[in-house]
Amino acid sequence: MSLKYLYNSVFTLFMLMNCSTVLADEHEPGSSNIKSGHDVVTKLSDELHRLQKREKFDGTIIITSKGSEIFRHSYGFSDRASELKNTPETVTDIGSISKTFTAAAILKLVSEGQLALETTVADIFPDSPDDKKELTIRSLLSHSSGLDNFHNETDFDVMSKAEALEKIFSLRLLGEQNESIAYSNAAYTLLAAVVEEVAKTRFQNYVRNNILNPLKLNNTGFYGDENIREAKLAKGYGGSDSGQTTFEKELTWALIGQGGMVSSADDLSIWFEAILDGRLFPNSQNNLMLQKANSQWMLGNIRHFSSWGTLSYYAGGSTDFGYTALVQYLPDLEFSIVILLNSYIDKYGNASHQKLSKEHIFPILKCW
Repeated sequence: MSLKYLYNSVFTLFMLMNCSTVLADEHEPGSSNIKSGHDVVTKLSDELHRLQKREKFDGTIIITSKGSEIFRHSYGFSDRASELKNTPETVTDIGSISKTFTAAAILKLVSEGQLALETTVADIFPDSPDDKKELTIRSLLSHSSGLDNFHNETDFDVMSKAEALEKIFSLRLLGEQNESIAYSNAAYTLLAAVVEEVAKTRFQNYVRNNILNPLKLNNTGFYGDENIREAKLAKGYGGSDSGQTTFEKELTWALIGQGGMVSSADDLSIWFEAILDGRLFPNSQNNLMLQKANSQWMLGNIRHFSSWGTLSYYAGGSTDFGYTALVQYLPDLEFSIVILLNSYIDKYGNASHQKLSKEHIFPILKCW
């Protein structure tokens, strides 16, 4: 018997035993809007209901299976002081999920022939320093350029594009391009600047006109956008700025390209579906967002990895204000998960989105 066969057999037996235990447990029923009578969905509702009663987290969770929504529920408040309840249309900060919009902007330009994945920094910025000239669009998208982060204070530092580029170009590279993988906010700010140079318009305008508007993502935008109704904004509860929002913060080039966006759970669900089904590139045979770039990343700033023996596509983000967000697809099981929280779960902190999926949702969905 091969080790691989033995491992798979043991894993399957473990999961069957675990699922039997999960489904045999009796808990008080939740109040979620269940769109399936399946025992697993009922168990999921009960588990999240119990967790929310204990931890008092706030936010919305949407789960789809094979294109059909099976679970949607909002928990807690968007404003605790006024007891304004969260809904799937409540708007909150999405943290680094903003990078998927930057990647999509770049890849639309690639699909239209205005850029290539092997276009270099020198092609766009001829006066860039020698050690940055050969960095490619591909390596910037896939966190393999060697660029580190470019500011050490906060994401709200007042900074012009020229100042941001000066800081980025003055960074010492962590290593040679494509030699290693290191998560880089600086790379995505640089990519936003590339969009402006190639498209000859503000980055925010390009994203709005070419991505948000065509998909009718009316509750998605950038800090300070006039189309976002402030009445829908959720306050964040957690971190150093609990009880405030990020939306009124000035969007500067310390954040553009790598953060600074807000969305609703409904919009985020539509956006993730668009990422997965390739509709962003109707004239291309390839879904560039899901094209694997290296052992960890796809070109669309989507991580790919195995967990609990199954493949996962993932993007997430968090801020100091208590906001955490996650979009995740389990291709072997055909489940999509959207989590948009405006409060930390005390025991999980800024990893609340990850832990909520891994510890409370993922194990139950495995039993489907």
